[in-house]
Amino acid sequence: MLYPIIMVVKAIDTDTLFKEWLMNADLKTLEEYFKKRKVDFKRDHVSVGETVKEVLKFIAIYFEKDVSKVMPDSGKSTIEQVPAHKLEKVTFFDFKGKNVELESWKHDREVPFFSTLKEMKCPKCDGKGYAACKSCQGKGHVSCKNCDGKGSVTCSRCKGKKTQEIYVDVIDATGKKDRAIKKVQCPDCFGQGTQKCAVCGGTKLVACKSCSGRGLDSCSECKGHGIYYQYEVKTIPVKQSGKEAEVFLTKSVEKFISPKMVEKSLAKRDLKGIVVKNYKDLNEKKLKPELNFWTKDSNKVCKVAQKAYKSLEKSKIIKKGTPIIVLPALQLNCQSVRKKKFEIFGIGTLDSFVVLDHDFE
Repeated sequence: MLYPIIMVVKAIDTDTLFKEWLMNADLKTLEEYFKKRKVDFKRDHVSVGETVKEVLKFIAIYFEKDVSKVMPDSGKSTIEQVPAHKLEKVTFFDFKGKNVELESWKHDREVPFFSTLKEMKCPKCDGKGYAACKSCQGKGHVSCKNCDGKGSVTCSRCKGKKTQEIYVDVIDATGKKDRAIKKVQCPDCFGQGTQKCAVCGGTKLVACKSCSGRGLDSCSECKGHGIYYQYEVKTIPVKQSGKEAEVFLTKSVEKFISPKMVEKSLAKRDLKGIVVKNYKDLNEKKLKPELNFWTKDSNKVCKVAQKAYKSLEKSKIIKKGTPIIVLPALQLNCQSVRKKKFEIFGIGTLDSFVVLDHDFE
């Protein structure tokens, strides 16, 4: 970008700035601020004389810096560990020595690096993938609950009596019929009173249901894989492309509009201003004659800009002799007929300037 040198700066005047703002202001918002009762609102009903209550002058300083530099890695990283079954949920990044364009980057600034991924033993099972079953203490079997670990149960036929009663019909000499009882050995338990447990088959033990008789449980941490994965979460290697403006405003103005807002506006316009090629010339002696005004805040903003320029020049983000542009600016403190307060800002010269406002919404 070329910066034509202007020996005499034609600063914006209040009427020109207000007219430009009024032409581009949102009509609906204007009506909310300025419409009078029982009167159809028109844009030309708004007058500078009734609206502008105070006019303040200030300066804006900017210069372009080269941001085609790799942003330095902070050097800090976070160690993360996950079991194998959760690894698929992690998205890794592999830059392979290349840098990313920050403006088009849609992910986090700190991401898991694939190159740092490595296996490690599961700390809980020491890489085995299993642990002794808690239910059977690793034996694979437990006492049979059906027989209480005895191997036998009470005979279901004789109920443990070992014998079975049978009834025999007996008729005496008079023809009277009676019944006699005889006890015989129980045919199911053979007189033992117990039967082999049908669940454990008499072994007194059954396979542990928790581990299916293996005596082992899958490790609750690694789910049987035996390994964990460790990786680092680090800052991405960033390369910003092109150039951007470093903007400096007085602190009182920054309460209403930020340097970033001004930077975006300046990027859309080719503004002319006072060109300074040595940051040491950012002073009252050099600039006041061309601006035709100077304030205490002007000194302050010049010192801040000088310090920043010197630092960026030293770090080679800007080249020595990179033009510094000083622009005259106006702040109009306004109040509408409905007593609503807002501010209008004009930055640049009479030939080319940008307009911003605050609290007009």
